[in-house]
Amino acid sequence: MRRGLMGWNAEELPRAALDARIARLRVAMQRNGFDAALFYTNLVQPSAVTWLTGFTPYWSDGMLLLPREGAPVFATALSKRVANWIRTTDTLSEIVNTPKPGVAVGKRIAEAGCKRVGVLEYDALPAGLYDEIAGAARHVELADLGSVFADTRRVIDDAERGLIGRADALARGALDQIDADKATDAGEVAGLVEKQARLGGAEEAYIAIAADLDSDLRMIRVAGTLPLAGRFAVRASVAYKGAWVRRTRSFAHDEAARRAYADADAWLARVASSIEPGQSLAAQLQARLKELPDAMLRNATAESCIGSYPLTAAIGAPSAGSFLVLAVELSLNGLPWLGAAPAFIDAR
Repeated sequence: MRRGLMGWNAEELPRAALDARIARLRVAMQRNGFDAALFYTNLVQPSAVTWLTGFTPYWSDGMLLLPREGAPVFATALSKRVANWIRTTDTLSEIVNTPKPGVAVGKRIAEAGCKRVGVLEYDALPAGLYDEIAGAARHVELADLGSVFADTRRVIDDAERGLIGRADALARGALDQIDADKATDAGEVAGLVEKQARLGGAEEAYIAIAADLDSDLRMIRVAGTLPLAGRFAVRASVAYKGAWVRRTRSFAHDEAARRAYADADAWLARVASSIEPGQSLAAQLQARLKELPDAMLRNATAESCIGSYPLTAAIGAPSAGSFLVLAVELSLNGLPWLGAAPAFIDAR
């Protein structure tokens, strides 16, 4: 559940940063022949609109229209009662409250004389909205904006780096609350971690647990009582002002496993802080394993935010200036270990 009023803070997210993001995207739009761009947003697909405007929806959906010039237009079926609140978090856009957002943006597209409009995740646009837009802008070509937006979005700015850092601090602080010697129930641990993250200011915190690493490495959301085994792992996915991170940490009761886990945690921290851009991530991980004697790489994934969803699988070599979450599964001389940490890919 998304909780807490996410008010706009000009110190954390300066207006100049939002203006610069829009300017960068407009350059890319012009270069690729788009007269405007459209972004659908809802509870689970907030990230593109949040990145461009600072606004994150609560239990609602809407459409953001970004023309080649002029103010963006955010159309939503929310009543006018919340328009003033939206304006406090989205200071860039013209807010249009309407029962048919698709019709509203379609009319704006037609009035502006647009010929080609890019739609982020075009194939996933709700059919009802597509029909409304196409009906109001009959002679406009709609095309997918995915790669154009991803190339622009992939490079993070200082403001986003600061928000990610704050989200990561909340995740780390929440996981620090776990005492492996006292932890016996997965449900209680999940509640403890979520409580700490939300008290610190996180608007979203999703906690998943692998309750017995020796028998099942799958992370699950725990709704009730579930006993914890001698070795377990906890993953905290935390959002702060629309910036998401994931942290995973493994815990053990026996001293030998604790020492091995501590070494693996330190290894992951070193790796995450020194990923080389433009090179295979799998190859880099395999090369760094020499720092952990008797360790075997079982699996590794990377996630980043380049669309409307907060974190999705990152494909290809990491690029300079980007951000990703690195998740790794190791066997430490037969001991299962799971870890995940955020990584900033700085130019070398």
